[in-house]
Amino acid sequence: MDRHDYGAIYDILLKNSSTCSLMVDLNGKIILFNDAYANLIGYTVEEIKQHDFRVYISDSAYDREIGFINQLTQGEKSDIKFRSSRVAKGGRVLQVDVTAILFRDADNQPEFVLKRIEDVTSTIQSEEIHKNQLHYLQTMLEQIPLSIYFKDKQSRFITNSLTHIKMLGGESFEDVSGKTDFDFFDPIHAQQAFDDEQYIMATGKTISKEESMTLKNGSIRWGQTIKTILRDTNGEVTGTYGITSDITEIKLAEEKLNQLNEQLSAKNKELESTLEELSNTQNKLIFSEKMAALGNLIGGIAHEINTPLGAIKASSTNINDVVEKINVDLPWLINHASTDEINWLFNLINDSDARDISVFSKDERQKKRDLTALLEKNNIENAISIADTIVTLRLNKTDEEYLEFLSLPNAQILLQMLKVLFSLKRNANNIYISVEKASHVVRALKNYIHKNNSGTKESANLVETIETVLILTANMLKNNKIEVITQFEKVPLLFCRQDEICQVWTNLITNAVQAMDQGGTLEIGIKSKDDEHILVWFKDSGSGICPETAKHIFEPYFTTKETGIGTGMGLDISRQIVENHHGRIYFETTTDQGTTFFVEIPLNQDQKLPN
Repeated sequence: MDRHDYGAIYDILLKNSSTCSLMVDLNGKIILFNDAYANLIGYTVEEIKQHDFRVYISDSAYDREIGFINQLTQGEKSDIKFRSSRVAKGGRVLQVDVTAILFRDADNQPEFVLKRIEDVTSTIQSEEIHKNQLHYLQTMLEQIPLSIYFKDKQSRFITNSLTHIKMLGGESFEDVSGKTDFDFFDPIHAQQAFDDEQYIMATGKTISKEESMTLKNGSIRWGQTIKTILRDTNGEVTGTYGITSDITEIKLAEEKLNQLNEQLSAKNKELESTLEELSNTQNKLIFSEKMAALGNLIGGIAHEINTPLGAIKASSTNINDVVEKINVDLPWLINHASTDEINWLFNLINDSDARDISVFSKDERQKKRDLTALLEKNNIENAISIADTIVTLRLNKTDEEYLEFLSLPNAQILLQMLKVLFSLKRNANNIYISVEKASHVVRALKNYIHKNNSGTKESANLVETIETVLILTANMLKNNKIEVITQFEKVPLLFCRQDEICQVWTNLITNAVQAMDQGGTLEIGIKSKDDEHILVWFKDSGSGICPETAKHIFEPYFTTKETGIGTGMGLDISRQIVENHHGRIYFETTTDQGTTFFVEIPLNQDQKLPN
C-alpha cells in the first residue's frame, strides 16, 4: 500500500477520531497517528516525524507489544487488548490500555496494526491509592500500639485496633464487634464514655482527656483519650471514633516517682542537716587547729611584744633623767649663752642622727682619729671626748665648722648640753621604733585570729598574709636559727578566706622549721603561674621526706612528731582549705636536700573583685 492509500485510511480511521490512535507496521514502527496521540505523549507532529524514536519505558516493554502484534499476525484473532505504558515528553510515565487491531490486505496477508490508546493513569493511581489506604488502615489497626476504635451512633463498636481488642480481653474483631463499653467496663466508666460520645455527636466538638478505666475483672487502666465525630463520604454523622494511649505504666511510674521524690526530699533534708552539722564540725576543727597553732606561737609572740615594751620602759626612764638635767641646764643657757651659741646648739642637735650606734664602723673609727688629730693640732681641750661625741651624733660638718664652733667661749658646756638633748632625741626615737614594732605584732595577731563569720570570701593581698605569719613566727624562726629568703612578685588580689589562708602558711612554715632541726634556710616565694593561677612555695633545707611517709603526708591524724607535739591535722586541714579555694597543694622532696610545698590557687573564685 502506498502513502496515498495510508492517507486515505488515516482520514477514515484516525484524523477525525477523538481517541488516541496510531498506525504501526508489523515491526511496531509508527506509520501514521492523530493529534490526540501527539497530545497524549506531548510531542509535536514534526518531532515525531523527524525522529525515529519509541516512547516505551524500556526495551522489554517494546518487545512485549511486538509480541502482541505477533500473536495477531500468527493467530486467528483480529484484535487484542492489553495494558502497557508510555513515556511522555519530559519523562512522565503514563499507564495506558491498548487495543491493537490487525488489518489484512486483499490476499488476507497482515498489513498494518491500528492501536487505540486510552490513558488510565489517574484511574490506576486512584485504585492504587484506595488499595494502599485500606492496606495502611489495616496495618495500623493490627500493629500500632494504640487503642483505636470506631463506633456507630449507639456507641457500638464498628472496628477496632488489635491493641484495643486485646485490652478488652478479646482475640479478634468478632469478640468485640457490635458490643459496647458496658460489655467490658464497670458501669460508671461505660456510662461516662457513652455520655461523652453523645455529646460529641450533638456538638461536633472533640474531647481530649486523661481517664481512669476499670475493667469488669477489676483491673484499672489509665489512658490518654481523644474522641471526635465520625462522618461518611456525604458528611453525615455515623458515629464517633477515638484513640486511647495506655499510660498505665506511666501513671504507676509517676506514683512511684512521687514516692521516691518524697523519700528523696526527706533524705535531702536529713543530708542537709548532716552536712550543716559536718560543716560546723569542720569549722570548729579548723578553728581549733588554728588556735592550737597560735598556742604554739604565743610564747614567741609575747617575746616579740615584751622586747619593744622593755625598750619603751628603758627609754622612758632615760627621758626622765634627761628632763632633770634640762631643768638645770636650761636656765644657764637662757642667762649665759649668746645668740650664736644657742643657734649653734640647735643647729647641731637638728643635724644629729638619733639612730643607735653600738659599734663604730671602720670609717667611723678613722673619722674619730682624724678629728682627734685636728682638734689636738688646734689645741682644743678634751679632743678625744669631743671627737667621740661628734662621731656618735653622726654630725656632718666641715673641719672649719667644727673649729668655729669649738672657738666659742662656752663650747665645752654646749657640747655637754648637746649630749643631753641628743639623748632625749634618741630615746624618743627608740620609743617610736618600739611602738611600731609592737603595733606590727598586734596587727599581725589581729589579722591571724580574724574570723569572717559570714563565710564569704574577701579581697586579700597574699604577700601581706605571708608577711603577717612571718611576724608571728619571727621568734620561732630566730630561736631555731632559720634564715628566711623571700621572693615576692607582685600578684593580683585574690578573693579568699584570709584567716584560713594564714592558717595554711602557718602550718607550712611551722612544718618547715621542724623539718630543719635547729638551723637552715627557708625560701618563700609567690608569683603568677599564668593568667589564671597564683603559685606560692615554701622550700626548706631539711632532710627531706622518705617515700613511705610521703604516701601518708596529707592523711588526717598522721604525724611523725612525738606524742603531744603534733595532732597530724595540719596538712590535712591545709589541703581542705586549699581545695575549698578550688586550688591544689602538693610537694617535691629530695632526701638530704629538703622539701618544697607548692600551693596553687586559681584567681577565678566565687566572687569578683569590686571595681
